Amino acid sequence: MRASLSSGSTRWFYLGLSILGFCIFGLATGVLMSEPMAVIGMDRLGELTCLQMAGTAERAATILGAFDAAELLALQQLLIPGDMVFAWGYGFLFSGLLGLLTLRLSGAWLAAGKYLMWAPLLASVFDVLEDIGLHELVATFAAQPAELSSAVAAFTTVSASVKYILLAIIGPVYGVSGSVKAIAVDRRPGSIGLYILVVLLAASMVQKPLLEIPACF
Repeated sequence: MRASLSSGSTRWFYLGLSILGFCIFGLATGVLMSEPMAVIGMDRLGELTCLQMAGTAERAATILGAFDAAELLALQQLLIPGDMVFAWGYGFLFSGLLGLLTLRLSGAWLAAGKYLMWAPLLASVFDVLEDIGLHELVATFAAQPAELSSAVAAFTTVSASVKYILLAIIGPVYGVSGSVKAIAVDRRPGSIGLYILVVLLAASMVQKPLLEIPACF
């Protein structure tokens, strides 16, 4: 099993995923999200996290009420296409790196890693669902605030919660623990560089929800 997973074509496939994710990440942050972020401001991203976790129409309306008309329009543009594209950037990048890490494991770690490595990419799917819900909330509030749907708010919060479980818990825990396991048997310079990248990316995935979600409650 390990021999097939460690083939040159498989390594290139995971490396290609990582490079693709990095390019998508650059497109999203450097092009698609730059203009709406200039309107909203980086310091207000925590409010968007609170909107993700609102759960009800009432709480969503309270959060959205702090944005003016221009900011509500910018929020819609930030979500679609901006954040929707951004979601695939981190998904491909993180899953690609976890795939390269999995190639350096064996036994039960390899067997589990074949599935756990895809947690960030699955998180991207739920992020897209979350973006659809958020966009609906923002667009509805901008047009008819009284028409906000608690069903949409709940759908958005469930999607965001699953995303964070996959992206900020399962992916990082596997990435860090797998790196610790792999470094015991593979200390080649390239492998050590991979472990560092995985740990740094895992830390960045944990930081945002850890800091922003508690402040919403």
